[in-house]
Amino acid sequence: MGVWCRPVTLEHHTVKTVKVPEDTCLACLLSPEKLLSTSKYTAFVEKLEDDKYRVRFVWRKFGITKKFDVVFRVIRRGDVVEYRSTEESDYPFLIRFKVTRLNNEVEVDVYSEMKAGLMADLFGRKDYAGFIEELIDTGLVELLKTVRKDRKTVEASKISCNTCILYDPKRKYCYYLRREVRDPENPPCKGEAYLSDIALESE
Repeated sequence: MGVWCRPVTLEHHTVKTVKVPEDTCLACLLSPEKLLSTSKYTAFVEKLEDDKYRVRFVWRKFGITKKFDVVFRVIRRGDVVEYRSTEESDYPFLIRFKVTRLNNEVEVDVYSEMKAGLMADLFGRKDYAGFIEELIDTGLVELLKTVRKDRKTVEASKISCNTCILYDPKRKYCYYLRREVRDPENPPCKGEAYLSDIALESE
């Protein structure tokens, strides 16, 4: 007699802060090709229809490589954008972004879940959290680069994480380096990744 295993739902919740206009942020989130394609866990993202996409995630652990094919639709409801899997998707999957304007910044509340089933032993909760964090952080860097294509020439002495859109001031976190920055007035990237937030408020 076989053993029946109840499908396990892996979940992760995180909050990101970005220094771009709310409309710009929402427009970026509506571009899953850019948001998802730069992750080391993404093999490809392809557009099937106007709002329908297929993504293949690749996970390697203990010398084992597993592929997760997800077909999803991009759905927007006001200040919420969802990537929700369709019935034809191999894996039920959801990423929900809720965008809220806070003074000169935008807070992006991110909730994600995946029904992993028997894959849960390989793709545990801690692994899933790391997967989602890396997926969103690398995607944000790519999207923010497109927002601020015109790299402004700034004197080295004036470069600060506090005026860079790749920096999350609430968490004191750099999306580019994917780590905490103890001294934002002394950027650890030495200005290599600096993208000024100047004039973004008026765009």
